[in-house]
Amino acid sequence: MGRLEKLREKIGVLYERKDPNRADWADWLYAHHIFVVADNATRLARRFGANPELATAAGMLHDIADAEMKRDNPHHEERSLEIARALLAEVGFTPEEIAVVVDDAIKHHGCHGGKAPTTLEGKVMAAADALAHLTREFYDHAVETFRDQKESVEDIRRWVFSKLERDFNNKLCFEELQKEMRPGYEQLKEFYTSQLSGIT
Repeated sequence: MGRLEKLREKIGVLYERKDPNRADWADWLYAHHIFVVADNATRLARRFGANPELATAAGMLHDIADAEMKRDNPHHEERSLEIARALLAEVGFTPEEIAVVVDDAIKHHGCHGGKAPTTLEGKVMAAADALAHLTREFYDHAVETFRDQKESVEDIRRWVFSKLERDFNNKLCFEELQKEMRPGYEQLKEFYTSQLSGIT
């Protein structure tokens, strides 16, 4: 069994524990997001000349602390990095490989505050995550989750449009991907402008 297969098994064990403190949509993310991002990362790594194994590992692990805690926990990001570092070492990644996956790709995949990945694998992983986000399925689930949590319409609107903008403008680190995704991005903006103006 290869390193990625072993890693996938270990990730499954973490999520299948169903930790009562896990993120509200951890189960959905495990079933519909994590491995979509990993598959996107594999494909994009091959397309743009990055190391597919490192980019894929980063995709699998990018928000791994969701299995244990909610996103608003101030230790979420730090815990994701700790878990990722430990799992990668357990399945045989070298310290140099772990540095690329954890200290660049995972740490900066959100492209917050002007911080972005610097390695090709990190850029691929950020773009892979953005591609997984730029879908109706992702945003519909997010909106439904926020409505279930009684978030205000204004807060939901703000989150959706902020995330759409960051995913498209900051995380799609390759100009040709932005060109390819622009029509879908514009459709999503138009759809959610209409949808979110109609709810109270």
